[in-house]
Amino acid sequence: MVKRRRSSTCSNDLQINKKPRGPSKRDYLSNLSSELLVRILHNLPIETLLCCHSVSRRFYTLSNDSQLWKSLYYARFVLPRVLRIPGIKHGGTKEHDEMLRFSSRRSRWLDDEGLRNPIDGKETNWKRQYKLRHNWARGACEVQQIDIAAKRVPSMMVRLAGGVLLTLSVDGELSAWGLKERKPIMRLKLEDGWVPTCFAVDEQEGDKGRLGVVVGFKDGGWGTHPPSSNGMLSAVAYASPYVLSITKDQLLSFYTLTPPSSTEDSEDNPKVEQKERPTRPYLLTSLKSHSSWPPLSLSIRLTPSAIIASIAYTLPTYLSGYTISIQELHFSHSSSASSVPILTISRLTSSVPHGFQPLTSSPHSNPTPLPRPTTISYAHPYILATHPDNTLSLYLCTSTSTSLSLSPPQKLYGHTSAISFASITARGKAVSVSGRGGELRVWELEPARSGKGSEERSVQILADDDGCGAEGETEDEADVVREMDKKHWVGFDEEMVIVLKESGVAHGDGDTTEDGGAVEGGQQRLVIYDFT
Repeated sequence: MVKRRRSSTCSNDLQINKKPRGPSKRDYLSNLSSELLVRILHNLPIETLLCCHSVSRRFYTLSNDSQLWKSLYYARFVLPRVLRIPGIKHGGTKEHDEMLRFSSRRSRWLDDEGLRNPIDGKETNWKRQYKLRHNWARGACEVQQIDIAAKRVPSMMVRLAGGVLLTLSVDGELSAWGLKERKPIMRLKLEDGWVPTCFAVDEQEGDKGRLGVVVGFKDGGWGTHPPSSNGMLSAVAYASPYVLSITKDQLLSFYTLTPPSSTEDSEDNPKVEQKERPTRPYLLTSLKSHSSWPPLSLSIRLTPSAIIASIAYTLPTYLSGYTISIQELHFSHSSSASSVPILTISRLTSSVPHGFQPLTSSPHSNPTPLPRPTTISYAHPYILATHPDNTLSLYLCTSTSTSLSLSPPQKLYGHTSAISFASITARGKAVSVSGRGGELRVWELEPARSGKGSEERSVQILADDDGCGAEGETEDEADVVREMDKKHWVGFDEEMVIVLKESGVAHGDGDTTEDGGAVEGGQQRLVIYDFT
């Protein structure tokens, strides 16, 4: 009998898969020193570094190392700004290399130098600072609201300084709110008959827990200063011991709170108590203007060489709408305790819009006129103006010992509704808020970033909409009676953004609002955007 040939598909010929080996149980990390592990963690992405928190107690401690997060903070938030300084990026010298190392004594930290060498001696929590700046860049924050007035209070004024929020109502109540406690820490009722119109805060000693406040009144007086016949005060700036004010009739006045007479009295009578000698402000100079159109912004800068009082205001121009002008008053420092600062320089300049042509020339094109600004915020060297066409304009002020100039306006786009208020700092960081809709934007406006589009330079922060219909109403009734939120003011510091919001009820049969509704009195609230 012939045997059959074995099939080629016989199961005996199939390859037998070997059982895979389990993961190696050898520990390669426990024997490494902490210094070496920190160097390894330094090269990990932030997401992986945060995952190391839950590995073990040792990794939790190492991944929270202060120097580790300090280097990460420097690499992401400080070094890019240093490299934008002209002449820094292409150095090539040893001193240049030392300047770019975060651990070097010659390293440039710019505005963050105070974090590396705190004045109060407290050690900086670099991980917390990194998280704070990261949240600002992403627009991630926690939103809370504080009711400050149960009913509608017109012309509520708000200032933010030193982690304290100060509110001033037209009925003369000055309140201070602790942002961490979310509750009032001080209330002061002004004398009856005093109608406040503006106020300013001096935070030079804010780190010591002391804030200076100057209140301007409708009768032309401020603080302990007696009433004046010059008219109602419309704006005031305060940098102790100097006060800059302007009236509704455009009279600009500059005062000092330490006149020579008070110094002489203290020398003659050293035992006289301070409270028995009320402060008598001393007028250093006053100027009458006929072209300082509102809105405007006042500023006082104290430099080692001079005291500079500035006013930025709106100026109408022919054929090109409106522009921004600025005037500076330079005062010398007092040479002795019995002398006062002396006015040495007064300079004035205006911004020339793009496409501006003199009347004697024949323009090739008609530039679009700039609309009149609705608000102005000035923090040297930046001036930020808001316009009714949902845009902002940025101006750069260059002030030296011999010259003063303003750059042409740079248009900023991004808002989809009318902007009610904007605020900017000396570092070029700004916050703007729309009048309705809750649109809040954070801007980074340093000149070296001018190559980027304006939308790329801003981050939109969206808050949850809490304007729903009242309980028991139908959907049709909620459409007719709805909550109208108006944003009147915005301020911010390193950790928070504060928005003053006025809530009212709009009825469809009125005609006082922009969309045809009549607004009834509502609550005044402070909306706190916490980035910590």
